[in-house]
Amino acid sequence: MTETTEQTPTSPWLTMRQSTNLSQREVERRLGWKRGHLSLIERGLPPSPEQARVLRAFYLSENVA
Repeated sequence: MTETTEQTPTSPWLTMRQSTNLSQREVERRLGWKRGHLSLIERGLPPSPEQARVLRAFYLSENVA
């Protein structure tokens, strides 16, 4: 059996959230989003332009604080 060292590509949205040390649920709660929606985005579902804008603004404000 061969062991693979290939890593799964990481979503930039996941990387940004992890830098805030917040859970998906906490980000969704603060943004007023339905539960599970951030998970879809982090797994590859493209966010709408508005969702992307909101996420960027949120993560930038969290990393400054």
